[in-house]
Amino acid sequence: MKRFTLAWRDFELTTTLTRKTRLMSLQQVNASFWPFHASRRQCRRRLAQLEENCWLKRATILAHPPLKADQPLYQWAPGDDDPDSEEIAEACQSRWACPAIPTDVIVASEKAANLMGSTACGLPRPEQWNHDLHLSQVFVMYRRRRTKLAQMWVGEHSLPKAGYRIKDPDAFLVDRKNKVRRVIECAGKYDAKQVESFHDHCADHDLPYELW
Repeated sequence: MKRFTLAWRDFELTTTLTRKTRLMSLQQVNASFWPFHASRRQCRRRLAQLEENCWLKRATILAHPPLKADQPLYQWAPGDDDPDSEEIAEACQSRWACPAIPTDVIVASEKAANLMGSTACGLPRPEQWNHDLHLSQVFVMYRRRRTKLAQMWVGEHSLPKAGYRIKDPDAFLVDRKNKVRRVIECAGKYDAKQVESFHDHCADHDLPYELW
């Protein structure tokens, strides 16, 4: 069998899918990893090779068209006023107005997850697809515009669970001293109670956060 070697871009993509965000659309992969010097056809060809060699899996799902990820719905730091949870919840729920469309997506394989020390592999449950793709949209923005911060991004699936019935934030920005600089949370369709609960958790632990 011919030996298959991961190129640097392959390793970056595999690391992203296992340790940063577990589901990406083909469009997000292309924009983030093949933005200028390679065509969509070249991207598809390399993804097919990675799938053939059991590093990732491809699928087509029904998902909401991508939301913009230019700026968070809300951001908070210790010392700031408490959020208006009703206003944030209304913004969260009103943005999912378009019907789902067929979307080509990429996930890590079990082999990749095991090698990277992550639990992120295979397709998540359907009710999580929109959430995960929006989180990936945020990560792509970070990777393209906030490169240094993107390098600090640690996804929840590469960390131990916080505890029974405790909601793990979607991602942390962790510096070299292992200090959490920021929490990243995709609010999905959060209601006011969920906004309050997430805020209280971060406030209790003095964690700055962004809600997307």
